[in-house]
Formats: sequence, structure tokens, C-alpha cells
Amino acid sequence: MQLERRLGEALRLLDVGSHGSAESALTELLADCEAEIRAEHPFTITVIDALGSACYQQRNFPDAAAWHRDAHHRATRSLGPNHPLTLSAAHNLGSALLLMHEWAEGLPLLLTVLEAKKAALGSEHPETLATAQAVGAGLFKSGDRQGAALILDQAYRTALRAYGSDDPTVVDLRHNLDVVLRNSR
Repeated sequence: MQLERRLGEALRLLDVGSHGSAESALTELLADCEAEIRAEHPFTITVIDALGSACYQQRNFPDAAAWHRDAHHRATRSLGPNHPLTLSAAHNLGSALLLMHEWAEGLPLLLTVLEAKKAALGSEHPETLATAQAVGAGLFKSGDRQGAALILDQAYRTALRAYGSDDPTVVDLRHNLDVVLRNSR
């Protein structure tokens, strides 16, 4: 119960933008998690992934990728490749890799996550759409404008049917698709 309370406090720090304080709190919490519960316990993995997010928010992408990679490996070993926690850590790792221009590792990872989320959650699920958006952005930034347009157009059409034109996810996808199309001419 104490560990959960501390995680909640650290996540609140992340939510209010106190990323450095959140990182410190999560680092201390991780040490206690590894001492009190096993290293591959889902709670411990959640703390590790949150540490990656704290680094990501501070634009420390190498450390973010390292934490997300650790969470992904532990989750894959203990929970399996398609568990929601595994897929979340993989999405976070892929996103960090793309921001470091590590296309060769980040894009295939995110494409795998996208297909797994489609199978597990469906194409309309917000987490699936978030991964599709990350893939589209990564493809665009890596120079594959046609691939980016295809992924973003599919995600946009799916989200539009599911949520309507005023939904923030639909608006975001439409904006990203417009950017890709405008810059592909």
C-alpha cells in the first residue's frame, strides 16, 4: 500500500510538470520496489516505465530510452510480448528512439506495437491511434512521406468514424496528416 501511494505521488508530480522531482521520487521508489517485491513484478515495471517518462519529459531521450528498454525487457520476460504493460513500454521506447533519430530500431518496434494493439484493442482504441500517430510521425521524419501519409490517413479515417470530427484525437490526426500531405508535394 505504501509503494502504491508513493507511485501516485510521483505520477502527480509528473502531471504538474515537476519532472525532476518525479524522477527523484521514482528512483527512490524503484530501489524500494526491487528490495520489497521482485524485479519483474508488474508494479516494479510500471515504476521503471514511469522513470523513463520522467526523463522523456526532461528531453533526456537517451536515459528515457534506457528506462523504457529495461521496462520492456522485464515486461516481455514476465508478462509476455502482448501484455498491455509490455506494449506500453514498447510504445514509449519506440517514441524515445524516434526522437533520437534511431529509425532502424524505433520504427519496426512501433510497427510491431501497432499491429499488436490492433489485434488486442482494435483499430479504434485511443492507445492504438496514439501508436499509429507515432508511427506516422516517425515515418515522416525519417523521410518516408508516402508511408506516413498512408498510416495517418488510415488512423484518421478510423478515428473519424469512431469519434466524430470534433474529437481531439481526430483533430490531431487530421493536422498531422495535413502536414504530411502539404510537405509531400
